[in-house]
Amino acid sequence: MSLFATPLPTIRAATRRSVTTAALGLMMLLAGLAQPALAAPNTTYSKDGVSFEHPAGWKVTEDSVAQDETRLRSIDLEGPDEAVVTFMFSPFLKDQNIEAFAANTAKNRAESAKNASAVAQQLRFGPVASAPLTRKVAGQDSKGVSQRFEISLQGLKLPHEARFFKANLGETTAIIMTQVADESAKATEPGFALALDTLRYRSTGKR
Repeated sequence: MSLFATPLPTIRAATRRSVTTAALGLMMLLAGLAQPALAAPNTTYSKDGVSFEHPAGWKVTEDSVAQDETRLRSIDLEGPDEAVVTFMFSPFLKDQNIEAFAANTAKNRAESAKNASAVAQQLRFGPVASAPLTRKVAGQDSKGVSQRFEISLQGLKLPHEARFFKANLGETTAIIMTQVADESAKATEPGFALALDTLRYRSTGKR
């Protein structure tokens, strides 16, 4: 796996979204308002030295290690409405500039779609507006990058936001990426914040 490759969840999240209508959006809003106030307890994911919490209903869909010299470990956490968090871990990420990483991801986003499914090949990615932001990552304030852009499919424009952060975790370095459509951002923000803030790493001696 290339350290600079666009993460598959970026394309996968965009291609799996169905076309919604205003009426359906209103129905979903009303359904959300009708949910009980008591939420299910959070879930803790812990495997091979990496741990973090996430809301009930969110799911880790991938945890893999690249079979090359980088031993880059990638974990995908998926939430509702195609919200996705990708954690990447490798000592080789220590010198990676997060602004450069985010810019390279934006550059390769459309190119990656061309090599994906037939539906993905119809996607059109609008210009990217980048801005700095700070969030809690692994219990520490982390300066990151926010990217806002539109994904268009058959005339429907879906504004999205992707965020990029870097965290020094001792023996390894993590780059964390989140992505969600603007229409679902408010609902998924607490889940993003929980997963990033509770991220922890301890060495297990595995290679």
